[in-house]
Amino acid sequence: MNEITRILVADDDDTFLHSTVDLLRRQGYRADGAQDASVAIKTLRKKDYDLLIADIKMPGNVKLEFIRDLQQNAGNMPVILVTGYPSLDSAIRSIKLPVVAYLVKPVDFDELVEQIRISTNIYQGYRAMLNTNQSLKNLI
Repeated sequence: MNEITRILVADDDDTFLHSTVDLLRRQGYRADGAQDASVAIKTLRKKDYDLLIADIKMPGNVKLEFIRDLQQNAGNMPVILVTGYPSLDSAIRSIKLPVVAYLVKPVDFDELVEQIRISTNIYQGYRAMLNTNQSLKNLI
C-alpha cells in the first residue's frame, strides 16, 4: 500500500508501550501510544488508525470492555491483543471481538510485524471498498 499505516499501541506497561512504538516507527509505521483504555479512546476520537495493539490487563480493559466497545469509536478497525497473562477465558472472549491476533508477552517482534502487515492490508482494502461504494452511491 502507498498509504502509511497508522497504529495505536495501548498498554499500561511503559517499557512495552514505548519500545513497541519506537520499533514500529523504525519500521516505517506511524505509531502512537496510550497508557490505558481511556487515553486510547480519546486518541481514537482525534485520529484515524488502521490497527490497534492493546494489552488485555490494562486499566479500562480488564474484561475486554474497551475492545468490546471499540466499534463505537473506531468502526471495524482490527485489533491485536497482547498479554503477559494468557488464559483460555480471555482467548475465548477475544474470538467474539474484532481481534485478528492474540500474542503472548514477551512478543516476538517479527511475528507482530507479520500480523500487522496481514491485518492492515486487509483493513485498508476493506476501507477502499467502502470508499468506492460511497463514491458510486454519490454518482447515482
